[in-house]
Amino acid sequence: MQERFGWRLGRLRLAAPGRARHPLRMVRAREAVRGRVALVGNAMRTLHPVAGQGFNLGLRDARALARLLEEAAWDGADPGAPERLAAYARRRARDQRRVLAFTELLVRGFTSPLAPVAWARGLALGLLELAPPARRALARAAMGLA
Repeated sequence: MQERFGWRLGRLRLAAPGRARHPLRMVRAREAVRGRVALVGNAMRTLHPVAGQGFNLGLRDARALARLLEEAAWDGADPGAPERLAAYARRRARDQRRVLAFTELLVRGFTSPLAPVAWARGLALGLLELAPPARRALARAAMGLA
């Protein structure tokens, strides 16, 4: 790595011996908000990294929370009030459920060794290739723009 990266940051060395593995699986917090704390992005949930959905979802979480905090500032209200943070959780719940379900569907669809699943996956990908408007609509939905 030193040879490829160079010496810009000095000598590179291992922080710990050997390699570590972490399973790629979804983990969700039981609560999105409690007291005066609101979770966003990977602090609230981790997803399989398929299609970068965790990052996109985290950006939308942060944007929604920032808007609520901005509203509180304009209204002169308490930004950490439980009812305000509960509103954030309610506003984000639908998008989060949709993305979690979509991500799990992708993971299961692309990791299943079953022949019918592989056939359906190939058919779906082939149809998307033949239908650019559908492909664009799927991409917009994955980015949270639909």
